[in-house]
Parts: sequence; structure tokens; C-alpha cells
Amino acid sequence: MPSRSSPSGATPGAGGIVLDTGGRVLLVRYRSGAWAFPKGHVEPGETLAQTAVREVREETGVTASPLGPLPETRYTNDRGEARVIHWFAMRAAQGTPPTLEATFTEGGFFPPDEAAARLTYPEDRELLRAALASVPPVGRT
Repeated sequence: MPSRSSPSGATPGAGGIVLDTGGRVLLVRYRSGAWAFPKGHVEPGETLAQTAVREVREETGVTASPLGPLPETRYTNDRGEARVIHWFAMRAAQGTPPTLEATFTEGGFFPPDEAAARLTYPEDRELLRAALASVPPVGRT
């Protein structure tokens, strides 16, 4: 199946920086050892926000709602594929504990400082800062 690409030639994807009601951050750890946020490819007919919701649920078992867009990131994966990932700040539904896909060796919700320390890529730490600044604590508007 040919991959869809953005006008820049990069394959688009979407993902979420997911906070639970206690303000903890959802992370996944790949078999390579890298800690990151859940993300994946856009399916035909999906919006970017729908992709983020689906990928978070598929990869972690967590149901989450998008709260707003965050900056995109660009990289080339280990297969040489240029990617552009559209990120969303998201809130996890209460009572949805993570159940990880086999792609990941571990993961879960972590306090923001611990999440920042675990994240492998500097651009992910920037995304975390942006998400924390844009998401009001639960119970506040």
C-alpha cells in the first residue's frame, strides 16, 4: 500500500501528549529503549485529531480526548522514511489504565518531572512543556 505524504513529501502521522486527571503524563518505551509519546500513521478518511485518539487507544489502551493542537515534529525513521507528526494535548478518560501493544517494553503515566527526565528526544521535552502550559488542571477552566 503506498504511503500518503504531506506536501513536504513526509509521511504524516499524529499522536498525543496525554495527561490523566492527576496531571501525570502517558509515555511508552520502544524496544530500542527510547521513551516517547504514542503516535502513528494517518488512516484514509481520518482527521489528524481522530488519528491521535485512535493511535493512543491502540498503542496504550487509554481513551483520551484532544484538547488542542501542539507543534508538529519532523524526523526520519530507521527505515529512511521522512515523517511529520501532528501532536495534540489530550486528557485521558478516568479509569483507563494503560495496556501496551507488544511494540513497547513498558509505559504508563508519570509525574511531569519524571516524564521529562525519561523522554529520549529533546523535541519531546519541548512538546511536554507546551502541553503542560496549554492544559488547565482538572477542575479549573
